[in-house]
Amino acid sequence: MNITLTRKEFTRLIELAYIGDWVATAMDGGDDTDAPAVYEKRYGGLMQKLYRLAATGEDGCPQYVETAKDGSDELFPAMRLEDDSPASRAIDKFTNDTFWEELIARMSERDLARETRSDTISPAMPPDALDEQADRRLDQLEDRYRDEFVRNDLENIIVLFGADRLS
Repeated sequence: MNITLTRKEFTRLIELAYIGDWVATAMDGGDDTDAPAVYEKRYGGLMQKLYRLAATGEDGCPQYVETAKDGSDELFPAMRLEDDSPASRAIDKFTNDTFWEELIARMSERDLARETRSDTISPAMPPDALDEQADRRLDQLEDRYRDEFVRNDLENIIVLFGADRLS
């Protein structure tokens, strides 16, 4: 298969590949699964092929690739790609947005579960009405947290550790 790309298109392809590789491997070592090895086996060779084209192709983008410090022929994303590129900015935005959305969703779900356990939602209602009421309440909680975090960031977050409520 032959694909013809301009230098600009190839540079963007490298950025997209970097984003994908970052998503697949960003949490390596965070658990005891074999996911890193699976990702490396599935995508590592293709990433090396793309980085090699970037480093050596006449229409490549060598500023985004560097060789291994140990003298092997393995290629890695250069600091410019990792720290100062549209790809790195997209990753930073994704990470920040994901943090806030996950925090809001988890705190809202926790609060809804606490409210539900304390029977604030009437058990005499039909199941569909309960689902609609719970969805509306979840939306209200999410809006409340979102407004709070937009106004105050994490300033008002306090974590109570176990029995020591003053920690």
